Amino acid sequence: MIELPEAVAIAAQLNQTIRGKRIVEGNTGDSVPKWVFYKPSQGKLEKLLLKKTIGQVTSVGRGIHIALEPDEALVVDEFGGKLLYHDPRTMLPDKYHLFLKFEDDSFFTLIIQGWGFISTLREWEQTKWTRLRANAISPADAEFTVNRFIDLCEHYEDKEKDSIKTFFTNGKSVAGIGNAYLQDILFRAKLSPKRKVADIGSDEKKALYIAVKDTIKQAIQQNGRTAERDIFDNPGKYSPIMDKQAKDKPCPNCGTAIQKISYLGGSCYICPSCQK
Repeated sequence: MIELPEAVAIAAQLNQTIRGKRIVEGNTGDSVPKWVFYKPSQGKLEKLLLKKTIGQVTSVGRGIHIALEPDEALVVDEFGGKLLYHDPRTMLPDKYHLFLKFEDDSFFTLIIQGWGFISTLREWEQTKWTRLRANAISPADAEFTVNRFIDLCEHYEDKEKDSIKTFFTNGKSVAGIGNAYLQDILFRAKLSPKRKVADIGSDEKKALYIAVKDTIKQAIQQNGRTAERDIFDNPGKYSPIMDKQAKDKPCPNCGTAIQKISYLGGSCYICPSCQK
């Protein structure tokens, strides 16, 4: 699944390659995994996209918003897989879940692995979508200050029962962070993913803020994780500290063996000494 750093990289590349181009052909493919969601339906979506001109592309949390001039947007949100740009000499892949061809015969394809959301939003729907996420702030924004982060923690409505993992991954307070980057963030902050938000002290919140900023900044500079691909099918350069490769290896800080635990429907990699 892409997260904020990958979304930022993909949005920047799409602005360089497809912005200003007019869609002359498009479809949603024949093979659709169970957890690929289209809004509206596939047939209606194909008709809506035809003859639209690509506008500004922006990253929003873990998603990509592609403006369709004059007043719509194509939204690809919380997806795993590949969004690829192809020059006119490239053959169309056998399988895809979105295909858009432009007047110069270049095209892009989206191949979703696992699950993902593909939808078009009209202007009023975009405003509603943004308003629903009004309290969530991206760590890449200038407004994401230490005081703002501490305030988000202290006013989090479920802080007594929710863990810090839930706080980040539900996207209600901090946008764009999923389980992958959270592993490194919590390791750097020396916090267990099971810690309740209400139990995290002032100094720990400051350490957590620094860990978020440092991790996301580094990942954006390196175009995301090595496990993810950009629109030219190149891997990112950010190598996670805590992932499946770290299991049973010594902690970089204290030498204790890294453990894998299952928590809230996903795998977490922790140092049992540093992240008590």
